[in-house]
Amino acid sequence: MTKVDTTYESYAQDNHYVSVNRQLVSEVDLGAVSRVADLACGTGLLSRMLLERKPGLAVCGIDLDPVQIELSRRGLEEDGARFHESLEEWRAAAEAGQGGVHLRVDSAMELPFADGEIDLVVIGNAIHMMPDRPAFLAEVARVLRPGGQFVFNSVFYAGTFVEGTEMVFTEMMKEAVLAMNELNAERKTRGEPPVPRKRGTVKRAFQQTEWVSEAGWAEAVEAHGLTVTMSRQTPVAISQRGLELVGGYGGLAEVLMSGYPVDIASECMQAGVARAFANLEISEVPRNWLEVTAKKAG
Repeated sequence: MTKVDTTYESYAQDNHYVSVNRQLVSEVDLGAVSRVADLACGTGLLSRMLLERKPGLAVCGIDLDPVQIELSRRGLEEDGARFHESLEEWRAAAEAGQGGVHLRVDSAMELPFADGEIDLVVIGNAIHMMPDRPAFLAEVARVLRPGGQFVFNSVFYAGTFVEGTEMVFTEMMKEAVLAMNELNAERKTRGEPPVPRKRGTVKRAFQQTEWVSEAGWAEAVEAHGLTVTMSRQTPVAISQRGLELVGGYGGLAEVLMSGYPVDIASECMQAGVARAFANLEISEVPRNWLEVTAKKAG
């Protein structure tokens, strides 16, 4: 098997992923927005798009993974962003209307902001990973100023599968498991042990197996004093390459093939996608994206 990039970077550069996020960002009202919190910021895609629209924004990107923070820094550097190394420096620059970016390895569950400090909170395709949904939404509501906005999207929710496409993902997983079995058979012929697997290693964020519906997310958001101003499900076609990149992302591969080393799980997931598309003789598959914007009472 060919070694794959297990970071989020390749998937974040895929055309379908970029287009669906650009559409979301393009509709955000930035008129009264100065301070932005980009939670689970990953490669910084949303931050970059927001700064492209309004270069004077003060953006704070937060992610638990230092690898993703470094990828975010690299991309923002390419765009010519001005960085603030401390939150205090970022805050002072924002107060002076100078903007700039502060990136930090931190949890989205305990935000480092004062009550009502943030004008806009965004989280791209990661809200489903929050281990305690009510606590997360309470934090978002706490840091938003009156009239502040909360914007998120997700492709992991109840309703994401377009009717009739479920067999594609079933076939993908079946072929990924077969790829792992074949790899173990090859190792056996060489006198090597099978790929090691540790049970019960799924990250806590994914132990919450319930996928929330569109109505469920609206109810959860509004329970924390935020009013949903837009909610929709947008079908987006994913190419074989795009789904391979999704499968190759280590954060997902380690969940779908729990317990296996991430690099090997990612390789098998990509092989599973390629085989599934060949078996079903398809070139793309649609998947619904949930997109939600909400506003805190002013």
